[in-house]
Amino acid sequence: MWSLGLETSTRRGSVAIWNGQGVPLERSLGAQSQKHATTIFQVLDELLKEQNLKPADIGRVAVSIGPGSFTGLRIGVVAAKTLAYSLGCEVKAIDTFLAVAHQSPTTIDAVTIIGDAQRGDLFVGDFERNDAAEWAPIGKIRIESAQSFENSLAGNESLSGPGLTRYSSQLLDRERLLEDSIYIPSASAICELSAREDIPLADCWSLEPLYLRKSSAEEKWDQKQSESV
Repeated sequence: MWSLGLETSTRRGSVAIWNGQGVPLERSLGAQSQKHATTIFQVLDELLKEQNLKPADIGRVAVSIGPGSFTGLRIGVVAAKTLAYSLGCEVKAIDTFLAVAHQSPTTIDAVTIIGDAQRGDLFVGDFERNDAAEWAPIGKIRIESAQSFENSLAGNESLSGPGLTRYSSQLLDRERLLEDSIYIPSASAICELSAREDIPLADCWSLEPLYLRKSSAEEKWDQKQSESV
């Protein structure tokens, strides 16, 4: 069965297809998240044609659900739901930070993933390998101020994640930063994780992005509403 992976949580979105053997075939959506909506189906079509495949050959759609860009995640989830409904195939929702952890080297058994939550805050998720040597979360992803997170570190944590593209200079001298080539989640990782039996199928109708906080526009609106009362 061919699986399709969609990753749109960052500016560097990607699409991948995988038949369960070897390395997934991946293509970039470009470096501008605002264009993912116009490129995602075009890139997918090109990728399928390269392999002499048809959309009907896809048996599962897996999508990165966050945390990440509000707009980017919405684009990916809507695309996944549209494809799953139109093709009548399975759909799986994949934790974006789990995908980043999945890309970690085999030499480590624990990693902390960070993402830029904007306004001086970070999304933080801790992961470790389970008895099956697969990555699993330790608790829920949380929001911390960048300063608080930096102060809480013991100095021996392995760190990865898209947040390091902004904050690595602050942490470089204190922590074990993983290679910057694996900071950004990939559609290939999304594909591979979709094969895990412990990740359940999602409901096409109720599937939503993982939003841990309101957008800046929503927070400003709430503030104006409270001030007007």
